[in-house]
Amino acid sequence: MAASEDMLARRLAARLAESGGEPAAHVIVEDVWLAVVEGSLPTGARLPTTRQLAIALGVSPRSVERAYAELERRGVVATRPGEGTFVRLEPPSAEARERHREFAALCRETVARARELGFSVDELLDALADYRATGGRASTRDRS
Repeated sequence: MAASEDMLARRLAARLAESGGEPAAHVIVEDVWLAVVEGSLPTGARLPTTRQLAIALGVSPRSVERAYAELERRGVVATRPGEGTFVRLEPPSAEARERHREFAALCRETVARARELGFSVDELLDALADYRATGGRASTRDRS
């Protein structure tokens, strides 16, 4: 891994250690996004391969693949077959950064509240998947 890739892996490892059980893919997406916004990960920077990052973080390669796919969907990175994954996003506007910070805070609050009620993050994700699948209508689990 190049020095910049190693620095990103160390940053992500620290973030995962303090994440309180958030899914690894979510932590990776949020941290890479913030690094781009802050300018510590400039446009054109190469990210570690999914395998390299998974090994460095001690997570499943699938988690890293999901994170990279989400970052690509958001337009933050681009993958060039045979070359790697690179930052392609110019830092977003102040309004977009604030909106994203508020959304991240909402996610953290929702996870914390679910835990207060005795539910795991996985159960929360399952409930959200049910909600999405039913188009926002109450699922059969809600009626029991």
